[in-house]
Amino acid sequence: MINTSTSKTQNKKKIGILGGMGPLASANIYLKIVKIAQEMYHAEQDTDFPPIFIYSLPLFGFDETGFVDPTLVKDQLITGVKKLEDAGSNFIIIACNTVHHFYQEMQNLVKIPILSIIEETAKAIKEKGYKVVGLLSSESTNELKIYQKIFNNYSIKVLSLNKHQQNLINQVIIHVMAGTQGYIDKRCIQSIIDNLCEQGAESIVLGCTELPLIFNQDDTNIPLFDSAEIIVKSALKHSLC
Repeated sequence: MINTSTSKTQNKKKIGILGGMGPLASANIYLKIVKIAQEMYHAEQDTDFPPIFIYSLPLFGFDETGFVDPTLVKDQLITGVKKLEDAGSNFIIIACNTVHHFYQEMQNLVKIPILSIIEETAKAIKEKGYKVVGLLSSESTNELKIYQKIFNNYSIKVLSLNKHQQNLINQVIIHVMAGTQGYIDKRCIQSIIDNLCEQGAESIVLGCTELPLIFNQDDTNIPLFDSAEIIVKSALKHSLC
């Protein structure tokens, strides 16, 4: 006789999460997987949820601004995705936008797919029909134009932050990393969003996985695209469907 609960679990693809950048943002992604599985897929019993491997990587050469030592970061990321592949993951998601700068290098060195948080966010925005978006991200994501390189392929224009605005967002990010975020951080984000909308942004991308921990759609009337939530929905679809 077949054990149906075991069979149900075995039919799901195993998700590998490369996290630790930072730990709280990674924990939020895991929690989102659980909550969205309940809401969208009516998950209830343990066997209704996907199998998940989490590797929380304490990433050296990396801070609230992004890359301090890019070569050191890349080497650790490659080791991280290989660990998740060796653990038995069927595919990988990465709980950080900035490190997708090395997406191709990571993908080239593992045989399993790595779902790109940038690409999946572009698809979600394209589906809604927005042509111009404002981007809130780490300094490295902004300066390296990580979003622009992908969004150009979807005919989506990205409005970036100026130096002063980016310095303010850097402070918000480090407050979230330290668990000291508060009302002033929310006001700071809303002020920057208002400015981006004045420049023509039709919607806003939270392109750093720390930012949804301080700001979400309940805080503003402007349409938000939470990159963390988007990659979670993509991962669940990839695992459960």
